[in-house]
Amino acid sequence: MSFILSKILWLFLSPGNLCVMVFLGGGFLGQSVNEKRRKIGQLICFYAALVFFIVSVTPFVDWILTPIENMYPPETPARVDGIIVIGGDEKTYLSQERGQPIVLDSARRYIKFAALAREYPNAKLVFSGGSGLLKPEATLKDAEVARQSLESIGVPVDKMIFEDESRNTHENAEFSAKKLQPTPQQNWLLVTSAFHMPRAIGCFKKAGFNVYPATVGYMTDGHYDLRLSFDMSFKMYKLFYAVHEYYGLVAYWLMGYIDWPWPK
Repeated sequence: MSFILSKILWLFLSPGNLCVMVFLGGGFLGQSVNEKRRKIGQLICFYAALVFFIVSVTPFVDWILTPIENMYPPETPARVDGIIVIGGDEKTYLSQERGQPIVLDSARRYIKFAALAREYPNAKLVFSGGSGLLKPEATLKDAEVARQSLESIGVPVDKMIFEDESRNTHENAEFSAKKLQPTPQQNWLLVTSAFHMPRAIGCFKKAGFNVYPATVGYMTDGHYDLRLSFDMSFKMYKLFYAVHEYYGLVAYWLMGYIDWPWPK
C-alpha cells in the first residue's frame, strides 16, 4: 500500500508535473470572465514563470543537490566480502521492443560495478532491482536487462546473485538481506548514484548490512558557488532528482525504513 501511495503522491509532487499543473491552473483562471480570477490567473502564470527562470539560471538546484551528493564519498574497507549494485533505470519495454538492453542512469553504476568486480574477484556479486512501475509494460524484467548489460562489459554474471522482485530502495535492502543473510563481520560495497546513496545506505544498514559507499554518477561538482548558466533542461533534470530524494528521505523516515531522515 505504501508503494502505491508513494507513487500517487510523487505524481503530483514531481517538479515537472507540478509546474504543468500550476501553469494550467493559472491559464484557466486567466481565461475567466471574472476580472478578479483573471488577474489571479495572470499572477500565477507570471510568478511561476519567474520561479522557473530563476531555477534555470541560478545554481539553486546545485545548492540543494550538493549536500546529498557530498554525504557519502566513495569509501573502501580493507576487506570486501560482497558488492551490490542497485538497478533503477533499466528500460524493459524498450529493451524488449529493440532486442537489446537499454539503460540510462544505471549504465554508470554498471561501469563501476564491473571495475570493482575485477578488483575484488573473490567478492560476492549482487544485482538488486525489480520493476518500480505500478503496472510494468514488458514481460522482460529489470534483472534480465541488467544481466545482459553486465555480461556485455565482462562481468561474470553466471557467478552473480540476482534479486529481481524489489520495487523500491527499501525492498532492495530487505529482499537482498533475505537472500544474502549478511553478518556484522561482512563488508559490502554498495554501488549507486550519488544522489541516491544516502537513502540506500540508510536502508541497507537498517536491513543488517555493514555497507560502504561505492558512489558514482555525480551531477554537481560538490562546491557552492554563484556561477550563472542558462541550462533549463539539465537544471530541471537535476531538480527532479533532488526533490525526489528529499521527498524519499522524509517518507522513508516516517515509514520507519531508515532510522533518520539524514542518515550518516
